[in-house]
Amino acid sequence: MKILCYLLLPILLITGFSNCSNDFELTTGQTNKPVVYGFLSPKDTATYIRVERAFVSENTSALELAQRPDELYYDDISVVLSSGSEAFNLTPVNGADEGYPRDPGVFANVPNRLYKLVLPAGEAYVDGREYQLTITDTAADTLLTEVTTAIVHAPIIQFPREDDDFEWRSSIESQNDVRTQWRLNNATAAVFDLRIRFNYQEAINGDINNLENKSVVFTVLKNIEPEDEDDTSITVEILATDILGGIAGAVDASGSGPRFFTTMEIIVDAGSEDLLDFVSVGQANTGLTGASVPPIFSNIPGGFGLFSSRNSSSVGGLTLEGEARDSLIDGRFTRQLNFQ
Repeated sequence: MKILCYLLLPILLITGFSNCSNDFELTTGQTNKPVVYGFLSPKDTATYIRVERAFVSENTSALELAQRPDELYYDDISVVLSSGSEAFNLTPVNGADEGYPRDPGVFANVPNRLYKLVLPAGEAYVDGREYQLTITDTAADTLLTEVTTAIVHAPIIQFPREDDDFEWRSSIESQNDVRTQWRLNNATAAVFDLRIRFNYQEAINGDINNLENKSVVFTVLKNIEPEDEDDTSITVEILATDILGGIAGAVDASGSGPRFFTTMEIIVDAGSEDLLDFVSVGQANTGLTGASVPPIFSNIPGGFGLFSSRNSSSVGGLTLEGEARDSLIDGRFTRQLNFQ
């Protein structure tokens, strides 16, 4: 029988560009179906879109076809992003050269073709504005797909505020929490992640007169949704132990230190309704009672994948005081990091 193999996109974090999954599904169907994955974000310096294709063979194993770049990629396509009267052509690049190497697995990882756009000087993605992605097979003079997304509005962080102090008053093994709140700006975002950027200095070779500025970022809460569709703001609480555990897992402990905490930043990432649906479908029908074949969410007309948007807001200059700083220095999660 005919075998069609295409990329199943991973359940994505909205915090960054992800490599495509190496999972695959066998089915029958037409071959000229694009597989598209990409996000637009006002916070990114460049936009990357992955465009590949489903492939089919009467006689060849899908596993073998997946290792053939000429089966994965279109020979000659046009990838254009437009809004109103403006149109921008995306340029093919090697993802590995851009800092996005493809994981080894079922699909060929060399080359790792992506399509890149750096907006011209003075141009920027605008919250709430719609953008259309048009992909054309120029060799066959065929429109492969045309899909539109709107840039989700960045959340407005109400608490904490810039340069606030974080302090929890209990034991070093604290279970106290830190509260953060943000307002839904025009309610275009449907799902949120919460990250922390932890900034510190580290003594090079133990020399406190030779300090290197370092920073780590870790996620503390994922896939946060408003409790009610009429909600205008979201308030969440982060356990102190989750913050300390995140620091312990993110900071490279190979150096002896000492290390010195400087500031902390809270980042709220916002994703669109399509991203929420994508995540929700990916989590459905799993486990012992789930369906034998998981559903696939796609918003690509005539193809597969996800084209959507994301945005973020942040508050920086946050400090740890009192018990919070003591916990960083002497607590069970981070004492091995030699913070002073």
